[in-house]
Amino acid sequence: MAYATSTNRVVNGSDAEEGEFPYAVSLRKGNSHTCGGTILNDKFILTAAHCVCKNDQPRNSSLYSIQYDLLKITREPINIVPVKKINCHQFSSEKLIYDSAVLELESPIPAGNWKPVEISKDFSTDEKQEGIIIGWGRLYQNGPLSENLQKLNVEIYDDETCGKKYDNQHHICFGAIAGGACNGDSGTALIVKGVQVGIASFITDLCGVANEMHPNVYSRISTYYDWIHTISG
Repeated sequence: MAYATSTNRVVNGSDAEEGEFPYAVSLRKGNSHTCGGTILNDKFILTAAHCVCKNDQPRNSSLYSIQYDLLKITREPINIVPVKKINCHQFSSEKLIYDSAVLELESPIPAGNWKPVEISKDFSTDEKQEGIIIGWGRLYQNGPLSENLQKLNVEIYDDETCGKKYDNQHHICFGAIAGGACNGDSGTALIVKGVQVGIASFITDLCGVANEMHPNVYSRISTYYDWIHTISG
């Protein structure tokens, strides 16, 4: 997750249940978890640009693979598909906008218990509402990554609150009573009523701190919806 600065785990979360988030994947660099992502279809994965891009230019795709259909990730090559191509949006590491990327896989994800994610075409933050974040990121500041997929209920802030410091066209801000995103959660999903509305982008304080003064900030998928579908079909 980024620190308005970039990579993220869910602090103070709880273990996800089998089949609860069947679209969640671990993005691996070498044989280690580096970010998360979600399955758009059997050939394409949605993640954060800062995980795989240098601004709008892709990094070496041969370094990356995804691990799918597992709640507990491993360093072993189980349920692995290599990344063939990285499609970067107009990511700006300075402004932290357009923080989205679509990965094309070397081969289709084999049939299993996974399911594609539904992404939001229109998402309003006129008013505060509830959401869920997920991820395998660090359990606390400078702590270990979580082996088990975590989930945490969060409060999504309205445009008036988020817009004081961030760009409502590109960003969704949220907080939690206790906990939040951390390093290793980048690229994972913010979910509202079963639909992915955001991509984990950056945090504005220490891991696990997420409030109106220092929110967690995710990329707004609805702004990038047409671009994502142009790439993924």
